[in-house]
Amino acid sequence: MNQPTLDTFVCIHHRDVDYLLETVLRSYEANFRPKGRLFMITNDTAYLQRFLDDTDLAQDVTLTADADWLSKKELELPGWYRQQLIKLRSYQFCETANFCNLGADTVPLQPIFYEDLVDENDFPILYYTRHTLPDQHVRYERERIRHIARILQVEPNNALLYTDFINDLFTFNGEMLKSLDAYLKRLYGDEPYVRLLHDLDDRSVNRNKFGEWTLYSVYLLDVLKRQVTMQNTRPDFLYQVHGRLSLYLCNFDTKVVHFVGKNFDVDQIKAQIARRQLQLQP
Repeated sequence: MNQPTLDTFVCIHHRDVDYLLETVLRSYEANFRPKGRLFMITNDTAYLQRFLDDTDLAQDVTLTADADWLSKKELELPGWYRQQLIKLRSYQFCETANFCNLGADTVPLQPIFYEDLVDENDFPILYYTRHTLPDQHVRYERERIRHIARILQVEPNNALLYTDFINDLFTFNGEMLKSLDAYLKRLYGDEPYVRLLHDLDDRSVNRNKFGEWTLYSVYLLDVLKRQVTMQNTRPDFLYQVHGRLSLYLCNFDTKVVHFVGKNFDVDQIKAQIARRQLQLQP
């Protein structure tokens, strides 16, 4: 019997290609078991293609440009938002019913199985992270939910129970993304994201005024009021490394680690992985 597969896509700016991407792709190849097609979307396809060729990672990767999925006006938005819109439009290129967004700085350390990502009803599990006060993420992510709820014109009563949907191994359902797209067009016209985001730059003060995973989650939970399998990323699914302290505290014992900071020593990360005899090669 054939095992179900999940297409996966990675959005990456060319400036991040030479950071953790090789580690991410090798760990994906080793540990992501329900492999379907792998799509990569970037602002500089020639640069990424050279990287893939040089590292012998080009096989079976479908490479496209940001401009293939965004309108002229959307391409004028800051890069922070452009990548988010591509993720929300991923139903246009992924071919499986459910599919994964893998962050370009997110490393699967242990085997990831279909059942880790999709429930018994063949619908994506919705992961959240439970924070406790005084963790600053609680207030920040609740503000994001309220901003998103205003966009969706709904009270976020269900989403606020879970707070943080930021998860750089995120599984979407294609039909739900199509439904969300149609819903926003009914509210805001043919280019809803241009209307919603054109006045926002990508300074940190604005970064919780939008968010693709939170938008999708609030839509499911509070607009559609859909019954979804919810699962906490803690303690063993995903760990987020924001800075040196969280890297020091990281035991590399979760299925996935997201390296949020952009200035970590990649060799140090690889050494920590090797020390624990975790698999980075298929």
